[in-house]
Amino acid sequence: MGEYEIQSLFNSFLISNAIFFAGNAFLLWVAFRASLGVRDNGGNLVTKILVSLFGLGIVFLNLQNLGFLQINWESTAFALSQLDTISDNGQRFVDFLNITEAPTYSLIPTNPIFQVWWLVVIAMLLLPVWMKKED
Repeated sequence: MGEYEIQSLFNSFLISNAIFFAGNAFLLWVAFRASLGVRDNGGNLVTKILVSLFGLGIVFLNLQNLGFLQINWESTAFALSQLDTISDNGQRFVDFLNITEAPTYSLIPTNPIFQVWWLVVIAMLLLPVWMKKED
């Protein structure tokens, strides 16, 4: 497979990943609304558990989507680095990611800012459900 095919597959993946992300972002919004609905209207234990599981499931889907994005970026850079000759743009892509071995998939983001951000999202989903509302 040549550079053009590798870049074309990567760009096709980016389109499908963006569509999946848009759906997940909407579902995350729904989870936030459900969390606030439980806080504002109260809810029994079963409702709290279901809303929490729904929110955590949406976080999982978003982390999975982010993991797919990361491994595809790295896999593309690794595949390009294995070619005998690549264009200057391809070389900049490889140099930017600096991947020296075949990447592995991880559900945990490698960027510590994203790690903290997702912990904040989880807190924002769960705390309104499980903490008492102050009047």
